[in-house]
Amino acid sequence: MANPDPLYLALLGSAETFRAANPPNIKLCIQCLHGVLNCKPPPRIEARTHLQLGNVLLNFSHNPDLARQHLEKSVRRHPSQLN
Repeated sequence: MANPDPLYLALLGSAETFRAANPPNIKLCIQCLHGVLNCKPPPRIEARTHLQLGNVLLNFSHNPDLARQHLEKSVRRHPSQLN
């Protein structure tokens, strides 16, 4: 895989920082992850981002349907991410 775009790395790093903060800032974490998806990343990064977004929504929101949608998109975009 080629070197990922620095923008993706910055947004993913920011998302993780917001998620891991004490207390976590889930709103900003989700916004960063959506930012990655808005940049039209390569399929592998898109799948990984949907996976992270689904996990965050599942653990921190009251919307399991939206979380499931992102988790399903992750599997459809790049099934090998499960391994």
